[in-house]
Amino acid sequence: MVQKRTEIYKGWKSLVLKNSFLSLYILPEFGGRIIQIDLDGYEFLFVNPSLAGKEPDSSGLGKNGAWLNFGGEKIWPAPQGWDTPEQWPGPPDPVLDSGIYTVDESSADEGNNAVLLTSPVDYRTGLQIVKKITLSEIRSEVIVNATFINAGNIVRKWSVWPVIQMNTGNDDQENRYQVICPLNSESIFKNGYKVIHGLVNNPQNTLDDNGNLTVDYKYLVGKVGLDSNSDWVGFCDRETGKVFVAMVKYHPEENYPDNNSVQIWSQGRGMIYSRNKISEYKNDRILNPPYMEIELLSPLKEILPGKSQSFEYRMLTCTIPIGESIKGVNKLGVIAVPLDVKILKDEVSITGKFGVFSDGKIVLRFKDALGGIIESRYSLQSWEATPFKEIDILLNIEKNDPLFDQEIFVSADFFGCDDHFVGEMGKIDFKQTY
Repeated sequence: MVQKRTEIYKGWKSLVLKNSFLSLYILPEFGGRIIQIDLDGYEFLFVNPSLAGKEPDSSGLGKNGAWLNFGGEKIWPAPQGWDTPEQWPGPPDPVLDSGIYTVDESSADEGNNAVLLTSPVDYRTGLQIVKKITLSEIRSEVIVNATFINAGNIVRKWSVWPVIQMNTGNDDQENRYQVICPLNSESIFKNGYKVIHGLVNNPQNTLDDNGNLTVDYKYLVGKVGLDSNSDWVGFCDRETGKVFVAMVKYHPEENYPDNNSVQIWSQGRGMIYSRNKISEYKNDRILNPPYMEIELLSPLKEILPGKSQSFEYRMLTCTIPIGESIKGVNKLGVIAVPLDVKILKDEVSITGKFGVFSDGKIVLRFKDALGGIIESRYSLQSWEATPFKEIDILLNIEKNDPLFDQEIFVSADFFGCDDHFVGEMGKIDFKQTY
């Protein structure tokens, strides 16, 4: 069940959606942004401490027209640029980024789990944004459907560009926070990604053995773009095990801005070249607060006057074992350590580490080549599954057990709270390892 109410969050009047897992804080009057996503007290989104509780004046801008970067999640148009009318010259943007979005009361007809927001018309871009935010009743999941309406009288071409600012704390601890994104094996970019800003050989950017780019936050300014053909990009706090995942459908037949379906920004010290000038970012965590950004991009599409295009993305949270990273994601949860089988002296050890997006249990089941269930005294081993806690599977089986006299598979199967089978978190062939 989802609850909807109004609360004060960091001095702001916010619209709040709450389910069994998440508290979602929305600021309609600050660009319709989601300012915070909270899982059991863990706050995933960056909130600018210097602006917390403050409100812009009627201009929607800061001193001398400066950008008021409040934080949270918001939606911009892409491509970004300052050269032609076909580019969005922001931020700042007093309409789409920090304008007052209206709350459509008709969304109440859909129950307490949805909020419908509408921006003012921005005459620079010709756009009006309609943003539907839905909180799942049974999962740690937020669904956002963003619609760009062409409110002008000429054809426009835009990409929907959600920007999600992730909270990296304010300490100098390195290698704690990561953003991970799968690479496209047929990428047009060398190494599967392109450096947009910052050091070309930025030590934050590494490739793992699972075909993912990992941006390991070290308070260095930088940005990379990927033509990722995957459906996910994730953020991980390795000290707490908390994980945030953005999921979106990739369209290989479509064109994306600068061939990027995902961009990752790291706020920190250093220099970049942008807007025809060199800008220095100070090594000062107060004046230059730390955060990372997960940026999603929809395909670039022409929008006829009076017509629209929509883009849906999902934000999910869970917990994996402390010290681990994201290796993969599926619809059920996060794979931190894939299911594995190790042969020991007298035992066979089955291990795996996961996080899940809903309540239930993980059951290890042994199956034959056709998928039939093989009964064994080890078949009923199960682990409680909830977004609040990590799942750390460890099962040791005697090496001479009759189970190993045949060709078998073992799978980590997820069952819902009503004991119905939902899907596999992982699967492995015993014969390949035994």
